[in-house]
Amino acid sequence: MVALGRVPWYQGGMADFVIRRWELAHYDGLQAPPHVHERGDEAFCVVRGRLRVLIGDTWVELGPGDHATVPAGTAHTFATAGPSGADVLAVMTPEIDALVTALHTATTDAERAAQWAAHHAHLAEDRPSTREPGE
Repeated sequence: MVALGRVPWYQGGMADFVIRRWELAHYDGLQAPPHVHERGDEAFCVVRGRLRVLIGDTWVELGPGDHATVPAGTAHTFATAGPSGADVLAVMTPEIDALVTALHTATTDAERAAQWAAHHAHLAEDRPSTREPGE
């Protein structure tokens, strides 16, 4: 088993995946709305800074070398934790990568809704709390 920092690397069945480095500036809220990818897992590996990840109804705070995996079908979102933002390696299927690109180029709510559906994903029905873990 290969280890990344303090957390073992995910041993799931992702046969085809994309890795993107996201340089996330600090933001006082969620970086994405809570959502679900029906057909693909997604993982976050923190390189610098701190990242809070909501997986289902549990918040996890990650630091450099930490990793979290979101199984397909699980509601999730993420937020920077701390004033310096975070650099994150996001591991995802090509379909999720295409969704992220499409959402960033959509200009209307209708276009965004169409992209969620086209990429087998949707916004989560219940919006989670944006409080810090432990509050």
